[in-house]
Amino acid sequence: MPIISFKVPLWLKEELDDLVRSGVFVSKSEILREALFRFLTEYRREMMLGRTSGGAVGEVS
Repeated sequence: MPIISFKVPLWLKEELDDLVRSGVFVSKSEILREALFRFLTEYRREMMLGRTSGGAVGEVS
């Protein structure tokens, strides 16, 4: 599996750490894979419905 690295604010890293520590997810990588999958699924759905202009999902123009 390819590796993608990026920076996040400390508060976001701590939120991810809390989810892993509490056993909701096995790792931060698992959280980010799930989040990206959900984002892309929703984005594609919005594109098919013609509801997005290339910005963030749910973004108000």
